[in-house]
Amino acid sequence: IPGLVFTLNGSVTIDETRSTSLKNPYYGQFAANKGVVSKSHGRSYNHNLQQLLNYNKSFGANEEHNIQVLLGHETYNLRSYSLSGFKTNVYSTDNLELDGAIVDGKSVSSSFGEYVNEGYFVRAMYEYDGRIFASASYRRDASSRFHPDHRWGNFWSVGAAWILNRESWFDAPVFSMLKLKASYGSQGNDAIGMYRYTDLYAVTNDGNDGISIMFGAKGNPNITWETNSNLNVGAEFGLWQDRLTGSVDFFYRKTSDMLFQVPVAPSMGYSSYYDNIGDMANTGIEVVLNGDIFRTRNVVWSVNANLTWVKNKVLSLPESRKDRTVDGHEGFISGSTFLAEGLPLNTLYIHEYAGVNPENGLSMWNKKDDSVEGGWRTTTDYGEISSDHDSKKLYDSTLADIFGGFGTSLYAYGFDFSIAFDYQLGGTTLDGSYAGYMAPSTASSLGKNYHLDLLDAWSQDNKDSNIPRFQYADEYVAVTSTRFLTSTNYLNISNISLGYTFPAKWWKGHIQNLRVYVVCDNVWYWSARKGFDPRGTGTGQYSPIRTLSGGVTLTF
Repeated sequence: IPGLVFTLNGSVTIDETRSTSLKNPYYGQFAANKGVVSKSHGRSYNHNLQQLLNYNKSFGANEEHNIQVLLGHETYNLRSYSLSGFKTNVYSTDNLELDGAIVDGKSVSSSFGEYVNEGYFVRAMYEYDGRIFASASYRRDASSRFHPDHRWGNFWSVGAAWILNRESWFDAPVFSMLKLKASYGSQGNDAIGMYRYTDLYAVTNDGNDGISIMFGAKGNPNITWETNSNLNVGAEFGLWQDRLTGSVDFFYRKTSDMLFQVPVAPSMGYSSYYDNIGDMANTGIEVVLNGDIFRTRNVVWSVNANLTWVKNKVLSLPESRKDRTVDGHEGFISGSTFLAEGLPLNTLYIHEYAGVNPENGLSMWNKKDDSVEGGWRTTTDYGEISSDHDSKKLYDSTLADIFGGFGTSLYAYGFDFSIAFDYQLGGTTLDGSYAGYMAPSTASSLGKNYHLDLLDAWSQDNKDSNIPRFQYADEYVAVTSTRFLTSTNYLNISNISLGYTFPAKWWKGHIQNLRVYVVCDNVWYWSARKGFDPRGTGTGQYSPIRTLSGGVTLTF
């Protein structure tokens, strides 16, 4: 059948990972065991199969009508295996095998997990004379991460675009391109890990080599797909022979039936469970601009910038989860955040740091007390407010308001240079790494790194400091509070490149192109505190690695 094509795609991936660990047998915390040698092995296997039936047809006097219909089916299967164990009392640090140690750690472990996803889908697209475009799609997906009664989800989309400058009545020569577009669609999310829909148990030793079954995690058979619905309306444009190009988009993205790990009281026998707890929306604007400031045959200087502004809000929560009202918002506490209707996700809900008592150097916090004027007083006893939620206050969300990038590039007589920046504005987070470096040692944490800011801690000669006195085993000096709130604003030089393309006439047709270049990635970043990386790294983790590379591109 003309225009009908059947395609079969298949892929298989196998990953094998083995690791060995040796703990020091001579000194340190493992010296009493005379060293520990550990082995682990992991294997993951997955295959993905697609069957696609595609039909294309053009018709009309000038074949100005074009349709494309796609029918498809897809299956994905992932299987994971793990095996690990260790021994103590190591004979020699040169022997890294389990047979090189003599005391069995009695902790041999193995596990198996499987994840399966299946989907059926259909998509239809229509194009008229390169001016008007329309599309629609529907897919039905199933995930093994949900109970068999709730595994299937239905998702769909529609979209349209209109290139106005190709219309005969369009009379605006300044525009080299003007396109209006709109779309609405939904996608599913099942990224919660495996077997969350059922209670999990562990087979353990009862202490006398008898079998014991221990409760591991609480499941919820009613969880199902989280649905993300997206409305996008925008325009793409080109001005003055594409000297300036760009796009402006408005989006509204609603997340329904949010999959969330709900914390519970430890007295329940488990710490949390997963549930579809409510709806959330992200509203925003995206702007992309590219322009040539100077453009001749041999010299082109261009700039580019993009910006996304987004506002997040929790729209609804189930009544069963609304156990607290703060500043008129109903919701529940989750760690250091308050999840409530009308507030952004990850809104911080913590105690307010009130500085340092100048007389004794102790930390102070604000405590709710209706018996005093203003309803608040300070205290140096954290135990007095540690479980007092009424003494906590709402603060910014950890989500940024604005993020994007900008850069410039210059081409002149064969030389090319470019530099790119990315940035983030708005949002606040708790800098747990900094808090750890400001905390004193205890009997169980001897030997650690400290922050240089401790050199300015309170003392008899430095009573105006906002950093509490440094005292061994002070368990409250670095507790969670506004003292460690840090802006997540940052500016990063993400890339710098420099190259030179040799004139083609030098090679007299033997070589089409020869270019040499050098590139540096992750060059430098600035943030609210030196060493603090808002892009997600913390203690024991590296920021994105700075790399310097060079090369030669040769085309015959």
